[in-house]
Amino acid sequence: MLLLSIKVSAQTEKATDSLALIRNYLLDIQKAVNTKQPQKHKVAKLDSLIRLATKQQAVFERNLSPVLKNKREVVAMESSLNFILQSMVLYKTGIKNSQSRSAHAETLYLNKNISILANKITYYCKTAK
Repeated sequence: MLLLSIKVSAQTEKATDSLALIRNYLLDIQKAVNTKQPQKHKVAKLDSLIRLATKQQAVFERNLSPVLKNKREVVAMESSLNFILQSMVLYKTGIKNSQSRSAHAETLYLNKNISILANKITYYCKTAK
């Protein structure tokens, strides 16, 4: 019985650590969007974040269920991450093509939704421990 409890605890701890890395990834996206760097540097940073997106999304999906037992909330948070990643791509395209109106709309979306998802991740990781 004790061995099973230790194994479950270790799995939850690993999952919460992985989710904390996803939260940091989201905050890196937000920082890249809000930074006052030249367009060339901003696009390069966003390109590197976009390359990591598929891996981060897989880690998120794999580690969210052990921490969060509510299936509806899992689906909602996975969808939120997906929309954030899509918005990041649209933002990069907007600034690259000098479409300031589109980039501004994506900035607003990203700032609002990254904060919400990052806070949810923090909350669920704390309650799982």
